[in-house]
Amino acid sequence: MKRIVWLAVLAAFFLAASASAANDKYIFILKAIGNPYWQALKQGVEETGKKAGIDPILMYPVSDLAKEDDLNLCQAAITQKPRVIVMGPETTAIGIECFKQATAQGILVADMDATIPIELAKKSGVDLSYNLGADNTLIGQRVAEFVAAQFKGKKDNPKILVIEGAVGSPPGQDRPAGFQHRLRELLPNAEIVNSISAEWDRLRAMNIAADTLTRTPGLDAIFAANDVMALGAVEAVRAAGKKGQVMVIGVDGIPDARKAIAEGSMTASITQLPYFIGKRAVELAMDAAHGAPPGRKEVAPLLILTKDILAANKDPLLQYVR
Repeated sequence: MKRIVWLAVLAAFFLAASASAANDKYIFILKAIGNPYWQALKQGVEETGKKAGIDPILMYPVSDLAKEDDLNLCQAAITQKPRVIVMGPETTAIGIECFKQATAQGILVADMDATIPIELAKKSGVDLSYNLGADNTLIGQRVAEFVAAQFKGKKDNPKILVIEGAVGSPPGQDRPAGFQHRLRELLPNAEIVNSISAEWDRLRAMNIAADTLTRTPGLDAIFAANDVMALGAVEAVRAAGKKGQVMVIGVDGIPDARKAIAEGSMTASITQLPYFIGKRAVELAMDAAHGAPPGRKEVAPLLILTKDILAANKDPLLQYVR
């Protein structure tokens, strides 16, 4: 009889341990990792998870343009009954819907791309464990300040092309909006010759830049909402024989952009340090799983990468550049 009771106790213990282990899963839903930004963020998640003794599960769509895949991935994540789902949603609407479904199943949720404000989530019945990422409006403002500083005292009416990200994507829209608003304050005579979406796509950005260079021979600068599109613009500028004559500024600080900056074909890139964001996403997810109250907001630091900054290699934030 004692043996039966003991076996029953052991069985209950192992069942409880199994359930606990399943509930300790941490799932991170990224955007398509064809983009080097998300490759760096993925690296931050994986390396930090390994150091912390957890095995984060990473999921991501095949393409940034496959917006419907986000919700499918979320639903697949929910079926695994993790403790926490951390997501960089493609759009606000998709993120809210994912988090509502996960919350209904008792799963903690968090935003690691600063797509959904804490207050907006709360109005939708979702308590985000945390909101992490860059302030995309601030990114645009910092780029405007950089551009204005380059033209100050030289030309007060530069002609500028703005290449936006995906329609409906907060980073793709907020960065250009922040840029244009701040530029009007600093250089009221500057002319935005066009502000148009290239859907995060390099080829589309190259074609937009090439067309603009043809229609506006006196173009002075191009601001693209990410480096992939900025590199497309770099190709168009080179093909037009205007390398060094047209400033090109991007966002993210990806390896190819840093190489282009070092060789002088791209002017600068502002990075929100995706590796650092991945690192903090894991740390904050573990805090949430261990009872940290919801509603934390953390803004990633920003660093403008120029040829001089990269050559000097002295800024402490460069340790997080991947």
